[in-house]
Amino acid sequence: MEYLAENLIYGIECSMDKFTKTEEELAHYILQRPEEVSQLTISQIAKKLHISPATITRFCQKLAFSGFNEFRHELKRFVDLRNTPKNMKNIKQVDYFAKLYQDHLGIIDNTFHITTYDNIQKAVSFLTKANKIHVYGIGSSGIAAQEFKSKFFRIGLTVEAITDPHQSMMDAALSNETSVVIGISISGTTKEVISAVKIAKKQGACILVFTGDKNSELSKLGDLTLLVTSKNSMHMDKTSLHCFRSFCFLIYYIQSW
Repeated sequence: MEYLAENLIYGIECSMDKFTKTEEELAHYILQRPEEVSQLTISQIAKKLHISPATITRFCQKLAFSGFNEFRHELKRFVDLRNTPKNMKNIKQVDYFAKLYQDHLGIIDNTFHITTYDNIQKAVSFLTKANKIHVYGIGSSGIAAQEFKSKFFRIGLTVEAITDPHQSMMDAALSNETSVVIGISISGTTKEVISAVKIAKKQGACILVFTGDKNSELSKLGDLTLLVTSKNSMHMDKTSLHCFRSFCFLIYYIQSW
């Protein structure tokens, strides 16, 4: 998970133009002293920098965190990973984790083999032209939807992640020709997601689908379908989530170039 923590630092650096002068000073302080900041309370930081706690909270929210506590948790994880001794026993040497690692790595690798750079570029084009992006997913796909929101929000895209089936249909009814709707379902048969996507399609929204079955009903609704592989095992939900995360980061990095 180290790439997620590193991405926090990258996200701060890429968001400098969104910050006020005071928030920018806070950002530089965090980048220069991440370990110190990870140990301080919001009140201690506010006193040290002569700023208000509300300023710190707004700074964290601009980075798509709910508040300072969530931000500090991720920052501490970055610090802990950076300080991990090099000679620590590799977790991949433990049998259970070795299998888990190989399963996840194989599925992610296979996912990239069944997609194309052109399709990724098309997805980027859809997203950058949209006035608003709506992401629908239920269960573990709902977690993936939240990942989309978190990553795209940090690069300035307007994103709404909906994981409640009733709310997704109401949200879809408000979409239009300037919207991009992303439907996520490994099986491609999740009725709630399909129903919401159908409504959005009637509204004229552009439909982007993430699924493991190119012949599924959900896939056929997409203006563009990005396929992911899955594996029938006890780790199904987690591997599915990792596939979607991989696409998140791939699109995220292309968008950031």
